[in-house]
Amino acid sequence: MRISMMMAMDKNRLIGKDGSMPWHISAELKYFKRITMGKPVIMGRKTFESIGKPLPGRQNIVITRNKALMKEWADADVQVASSLEQAVQFAREYQSDEMMVIGGASICQEAMQYVERLYLTVIEHEFTGGDTWLKSYQSEDWHEISSEDHDETKDGGYRFTYRVLERLPEKKAVAVP
Repeated sequence: MRISMMMAMDKNRLIGKDGSMPWHISAELKYFKRITMGKPVIMGRKTFESIGKPLPGRQNIVITRNKALMKEWADADVQVASSLEQAVQFAREYQSDEMMVIGGASICQEAMQYVERLYLTVIEHEFTGGDTWLKSYQSEDWHEISSEDHDETKDGGYRFTYRVLERLPEKKAVAVP
């Protein structure tokens, strides 16, 4: 099962502001749903809390070390893991060819070494006031296998590109212990 990551960032690699995304792009949310549907999604506690509920049609795996939350979320159609490694083990139990790491920044930083494919939406705008950046992404480690440009500026939106990247063979992903 391939380990993939799905992220959106602005031109400066900004991905978050006050626990949520600094933009609302409905086309990007539909793209996210289409790519992740039917797959296990791995996220951190803060990401899960910002979404507010389990994502339907996907096995939700939330990483937290908070034992009280583990019990509470186990009843909410969420599988709770105490580490990234445990979350990956849980994801491998599901019938899918791909698991998706979807955030937050600390989970992405920890998982990046294991990721083989990256679905990266790049928004051609510089947002201000953000507090979270995708520092773990190094463009020289990846090659693009597809891209799709979108221009929603006429509707008050932004230009953005969906990029699908695969890790370069010489930058091979590390196996999850």
